[in-house]
Amino acid sequence: MKKLLFPSILLSCYFILNSFMNNSAVFQVHNQKNDFFTNGAPASRTGAPGEANCTGCHLGTANDGTTTSSISFSGNNNEYQSGQTYNMSLSISNGSNKNGFQIVAFDANNSNAGSLTVTDPTNTSIVTGSGNTYINQTSSGTGQTTWSFDWVAPSSNVGPVTFYYAYNVTNSNNGGDGDQIYLAQQTIQPFVDPTGFSPSPYETLSESFNVNYSRELNQLLLTFTSQNQSPYGIVKLYSINGKVIFSNDFAVGFGDNNEIINLQESLSKGIYLVSLFLDNNVVSKKIIVN
Repeated sequence: MKKLLFPSILLSCYFILNSFMNNSAVFQVHNQKNDFFTNGAPASRTGAPGEANCTGCHLGTANDGTTTSSISFSGNNNEYQSGQTYNMSLSISNGSNKNGFQIVAFDANNSNAGSLTVTDPTNTSIVTGSGNTYINQTSSGTGQTTWSFDWVAPSSNVGPVTFYYAYNVTNSNNGGDGDQIYLAQQTIQPFVDPTGFSPSPYETLSESFNVNYSRELNQLLLTFTSQNQSPYGIVKLYSINGKVIFSNDFAVGFGDNNEIINLQESLSKGIYLVSLFLDNNVVSKKIIVN
């Protein structure tokens, strides 16, 4: 009887230990799976046009966060001046003991307007994706209900800039169920000179228009600033005797534009005139091909 008892005890210990190890492994995997981006969400989760939001991982539907959150802005009259740096902060009034957020600044074309910069690396961090830059909370910042950062305004007037953001009020259950996702936005307008002076669209276009030619790539590079959201511009290339040797239309955005025009044939040595037709205005530049 004693001979049978000892192997039985060993066998029982094996099964108990094996069960504990399996449960431990499941527990570890469970925790890894349900970390739910405590150190910041992936890019493009702000709920901005064309972007997802945090409900992809945190179950449920997105709520309107307009009345439960706000963005403070150090500028005057909710207006930005080109190239200036502004202190900003996002605050939520319905936070829990564990919260998260993501914010982005977009122009009218839903592209990054200016640049967001981290001023509190303990509680916030930068994440990039799809050509855009975002600010998230860090794992240390989940206990906050206010997060601060800086925004450097665009180098020129790009029109209204909208800050889109999503924030998560969690129930800290290490799962996606029961968390509350909120979406909101705030728009900041470009500065308007109180004297009433503002350059005309033609003056802006004329002063900003520049052309460079790359012989290696056989391309024209156009740079200019548009005050209007025109759907298309037209570029024409003339020989020195006024003959049109190339014409092309292209999409134009509000603010600074950098357009690459691929020519059909290489240009011979000589002087050419490049004209841009936009908003019923025409501006021209000479180029010399050596």
